[in-house]
Amino acid sequence: MIKITQLKLTRHLPILAFCIAACPSAKANNFDTSSTLFGQNGLNTIPNARMSEQGTLQFGASTLDPYLNAWLGLQLTPSLNLTLRQSAEISHIGKDSEDLYPGLDLKLRFLKENRTRPELSIGLQSALGHKKMAGEYIALSKRYKSFDFTAGLGWGRFGTAKHFENPLGKINSHFNKDRQISGDMPNEPVNWFTGEHIGLFAGIEYFTPLKGLSLKAEYGADRYSSETTLTDYKAPAPWAIGFNYAASNWADIAIAMQGTDKLMARISFQNALSHMRQKDEKAKPVTPFRPYRTGLALPQEMELAAHKGDIELYNLAIHNQAAHGFLNLKPPSSTPYQLAAASTAIANHAGDEIEQIGITPKVLGLTGSTISISRRDLEMLRARRIGSPQEVWHNTDFSNNTENITSRPISQPKVPAFNFPSPEITLENKLSLSEEDSAALYRTSLIIEQKINARQPQNAPFFFGLLDFAGALRINLKDNLARINKYRPQSPFPIRSNEADFAKRTFGLEQSYLAYTQTLRPDLHVSLIGGYLEEMYAGTSAELLYRPFAKPWAIGIETTYALKRSPDSALNLALSGDATKSTFLKGWYTLNDTGATISTKIGRYLDTDFGAELALEKEFLNGAKMRAFANISDQADYDLFGGTTHSYTGLELKLPLGGYKTFPQNTNIELIAAPIGRNKAQSLNHPMPLYELTEGLTKQHISKYWHEIARP
Repeated sequence: MIKITQLKLTRHLPILAFCIAACPSAKANNFDTSSTLFGQNGLNTIPNARMSEQGTLQFGASTLDPYLNAWLGLQLTPSLNLTLRQSAEISHIGKDSEDLYPGLDLKLRFLKENRTRPELSIGLQSALGHKKMAGEYIALSKRYKSFDFTAGLGWGRFGTAKHFENPLGKINSHFNKDRQISGDMPNEPVNWFTGEHIGLFAGIEYFTPLKGLSLKAEYGADRYSSETTLTDYKAPAPWAIGFNYAASNWADIAIAMQGTDKLMARISFQNALSHMRQKDEKAKPVTPFRPYRTGLALPQEMELAAHKGDIELYNLAIHNQAAHGFLNLKPPSSTPYQLAAASTAIANHAGDEIEQIGITPKVLGLTGSTISISRRDLEMLRARRIGSPQEVWHNTDFSNNTENITSRPISQPKVPAFNFPSPEITLENKLSLSEEDSAALYRTSLIIEQKINARQPQNAPFFFGLLDFAGALRINLKDNLARINKYRPQSPFPIRSNEADFAKRTFGLEQSYLAYTQTLRPDLHVSLIGGYLEEMYAGTSAELLYRPFAKPWAIGIETTYALKRSPDSALNLALSGDATKSTFLKGWYTLNDTGATISTKIGRYLDTDFGAELALEKEFLNGAKMRAFANISDQADYDLFGGTTHSYTGLELKLPLGGYKTFPQNTNIELIAAPIGRNKAQSLNHPMPLYELTEGLTKQHISKYWHEIARP
């Protein structure tokens, strides 16, 4: 048997702890839920139906003979929790791991508790992952005063007590088939809720008067049948009693007795991403709005005032009683915040007769709808502090026709032909808890990216006026990817399986490309990109996006011709000679109630395999982003233990640090928890996805951040 290095989290704790500490803690709640042995909310070892606050990031570790567990979880929506978990089988807590059982766990809430009904959730442990830890459950939870009661039915690992026959078998014989929970094959959807029998579990949690302390008692349905069948392991009694203590609002510990002879211990950290500071708190404040009107329109002063506030306003024009200009949007500030600064610069120097202010936002070569705001509404809101952003919104008009109001330019932009914004600095941390040949793989890199916007039409040469340039440098700081090659065979045509070779080089060129972007019509955008597109690939990419301004959905198509880069050359500049293509049809839909976006794509991956991706993404008002994804391929990656896996799943976090005193404004920290070194279900890391570029041009973005039109 291959000996696996013991699961160690100490190398990853500083990064994960910073992600938690960067979020100011919410007010303490004596009834906050806590995690189980495996990471999701529950009692000691059994799950409950409870959910955390949307956007909660959680990580932790636990032990109960014979397993040591580590997990990273995200509350993606108010009713959906995803957790990446690694379970290591050990004979002693100080010994090396004997086997690893990674998995993706999920919990979905169907009913929220009210006065008369309990909360109801359905969960899947190792929904995608190793079958030995796999189990499904239906949990009900109801609170009465300081007590929280839970009861549920379990399948798979949660049903090995065999209390009842599987009721789903009476609906369809598929669910009544014999279910093997041992072996090295992965758990798949076809195995969900199957098995001849199910188990019953129940428990209670008492929240004591002592702040942060709760007592837990439970009766479980896991009889450790796989462990007792294959080894001389002695299964513990099904009951457990213990306590959970929240030492602070973002950390808690738990200890429980499982029967009379086994001890469970857990430590976990959690906080909500929405509690982070505003992404652009250090942005220049908007110039005060004058409470009076000047006698003359002074277009040059409008432009000068805008550029003093770091706002790119140009091509100012007047028509009748309206003033209009184009606004180049710059991250990380929202579109309404930049609209507030631009409209203030115009209104303060617009004379006495201008009543309407029109601004057309642009991102590179992409153009949004013209936003026409009543000058009087702005005066009342920003100068006299009368009214509300909602009242301004009610009188705001969105139009795609700018022909009339831009017919008479009254100024020329006084900005350089090349615009050098502040570089974007990203500390990228990759972490994999999904390996069967290594407890945890990690890689930490610093990426410094510089974009050059050469689209100022009057000053730039024709060639540069059409194209934008971006370049990025990657500095590899630390990793343990060398162990990838210890057990896995080398692929003659690696897609990403040779990532360890790229990580060896301290400095590498991440990106260097030219990009052409254009709005063909108000809801149709195109991009063409060529050069070094990402760390492992050069090539060309074309994308077409149809995104109606006021709709929550979008569709697109993307095709890429990729050339594999050589990790053995300086800065990874040389090409290995391997070429491949990928093509995807893509779609997005934003849920109005949660603000989360569901995305999907289907097509050909880089390794000529075909498949699809389903992802869920949420961006908070402070700029923090989280994303969960699952890719399915028609081909399987190599499995160390002889199994096959057609899936590639993961979680992504992006936390803006610009609101903190010691960090530059365009600084981010990224955490990517996903398998490392895979070849199947892999696509290009597109440097300029049109959906992201056009987000600030959409009505849903403008309405989401409209309150910032009044931000000082």
